Amino acid sequence: MDLNTYLFFDGQCEEAFRLYEKVLGGRITALMRYADMPSGPPAFKGCNRVVHVSLQAGGRLLMGGDTPPAGFEPMPSGGQPDPYRRPQGFRANVVVDTPDEAERIYQAFAEGGTICMPMEETFFARRFGMLNDRFGTPWMITCLKPVQGDCEIKPFEMSRTFDVPRETLWKCFTDPERMRQWWGPKGVTVIASNMDLRPGGTYHYGMRTPDGNEMWGKFIYREITPPERLVFVSMFSDEKGGVTRHPMAPSWPLEMLSTFSFAEVGGGTTFTLTWMPLNPTPEERATFESGYESMKQGWTGTFEQLAAYLARAEC
Repeated sequence: MDLNTYLFFDGQCEEAFRLYEKVLGGRITALMRYADMPSGPPAFKGCNRVVHVSLQAGGRLLMGGDTPPAGFEPMPSGGQPDPYRRPQGFRANVVVDTPDEAERIYQAFAEGGTICMPMEETFFARRFGMLNDRFGTPWMITCLKPVQGDCEIKPFEMSRTFDVPRETLWKCFTDPERMRQWWGPKGVTVIASNMDLRPGGTYHYGMRTPDGNEMWGKFIYREITPPERLVFVSMFSDEKGGVTRHPMAPSWPLEMLSTFSFAEVGGGTTFTLTWMPLNPTPEERATFESGYESMKQGWTGTFEQLAAYLARAEC
């Protein structure tokens, strides 16, 4: 069985779903207007109202449509659809992994909308808030606290300042050809670099180690805020883009939440990496928490490759 939320609008469905697609990092997979229906009453002719739309976001499906246009006649069976009514009695709940992501979505939906509960920390959530967006859709935005009895995982963080403008450093992380020149641990060669830079898009890359072995990885972008911030889920992959385990550490977390931040410092830019496992098993968590030193060594090598690229490139 599948259970989905279906939203109704009074002529604003497409505008609303374009906003939801952008803010939630999703993708509209289907959109049909009343005018596109193969058969229908005369009132449907030329009508740009949306009869059905589907949005894939975060592995979930959100659907919606506009109520029929004025002049719609009863169906042959005598049935008549309900007129538009403002939604009530429910809220669509978005659950995210970080307080920053919760704040971002909340602020985007609050613009032109109505605040019902300000975004704040509660007994059960690091961030929780309720609002109605400008289209009248009721939302809850939630970033949960760890389950009772569990301790919050300490993220791995590392920073380095590069002597280049922020826009230049941003391009090094958002241009697949630039990534090809420096990405990965010291000594590897990037053999594939394919990027679809948008929320919900991916970066799929392949690397060859000095001993001739191949390794593949993938990002799934969640947030792109030029030139300040990238948030994505990173994972090991295969050549076709499937998710795989770490080839040398099978207990390494299957998915990592990665945040790349770019801050102007004088004429240079400080890059900060924040790394956290997503929904780790106890074994994955233990592997992550015991690996801070090896992560530091690996990222130090990657930063050295980036610095060498910046020194020789005409950026």
